[in-house]
Amino acid sequence: MLKYFLLLLSGKVKEMNKMNKLGIVLIIMALAGCTANPPKQEIKIGILPIEDALPIVVAEQEGIFSKHGLNVEIIKFQSALERDSALTANELHAVITDPVAVILLGEAGYNMKIVSLCLGKTPEEGVFAILASPNSSISSVKDLEGGKIAISSNTIIEYVTDSLLKEYNVNAEKIEVKKIPIRMQMLLDDKVEAATLPEPLASLAVHKGAKLIVSDAMLNKSISQTVIAFREDFIRENPQAIEKFLQAYKEAVEKINSQPSKYRSLFIEIARVPEPIANSYPMPTYPEPEPLGKENFLSVYEWAKNKGLIKKEISYEDIIYD
Repeated sequence: MLKYFLLLLSGKVKEMNKMNKLGIVLIIMALAGCTANPPKQEIKIGILPIEDALPIVVAEQEGIFSKHGLNVEIIKFQSALERDSALTANELHAVITDPVAVILLGEAGYNMKIVSLCLGKTPEEGVFAILASPNSSISSVKDLEGGKIAISSNTIIEYVTDSLLKEYNVNAEKIEVKKIPIRMQMLLDDKVEAATLPEPLASLAVHKGAKLIVSDAMLNKSISQTVIAFREDFIRENPQAIEKFLQAYKEAVEKINSQPSKYRSLFIEIARVPEPIANSYPMPTYPEPEPLGKENFLSVYEWAKNKGLIKKEISYEDIIYD
């Protein structure tokens, strides 16, 4: 076919009729069109109903991923357990998660790399708080000394709780209440004297009478981060897709930060901000893509190691996408 096309262009195929010449030209043009528009790289990313997911949703809904040559499918989960189960079953390429989860997945043999920070660049972006029950005698961090705090163990919740207590040199007993809605209700019903909750449920609990004792947003340094992590094998096989993903994510962040009022309704929906606090709940300024800081990684790693959650030696370079 190519031989005849070249001859046709040179005018040397005189014996061909016009119809045959036209057919060859149309076929070559069609083949050229297929080459010019290669199929988009598919990425399946798992998210939870949290405010960190907004840039991902905006990039998908507004065609930003598609513009960068990606076909991104967003898969929503109601719990981190469901999300991580799908990830370990190879049903996902990427997730919005936290450094604790990434390190524990690596310990279990599922190697991930953090490609970017989501929220947590500054303390103001913190989303966890220790609260006291409405009728508790606790009114300050020091009052937590010797008390009990409801948490979910071996998670970012426990890491933040330990970090906050360490910051104020306070010792307290931690009790297990795995499900966050149940933990919040037990707090409001005075069945536990204190609990660590994520936003926006922490703000809702305060609205309903719980007492805010301390949050990670009150510190002078950031202690909690959320991140975007990809499976290491996917990164190895599709390095260009990661760069395209980060470019698209950056564009979505710029759009949100330049017009936050435009995206507020979507933010409220994605983060599941309860109606009683929807009007007053603050919308964060999203940081552009950047690596998780080494100090942040080491803090989580040492915590997990000291708790006996990991036995493997993991370096910053092992877990951070370069």
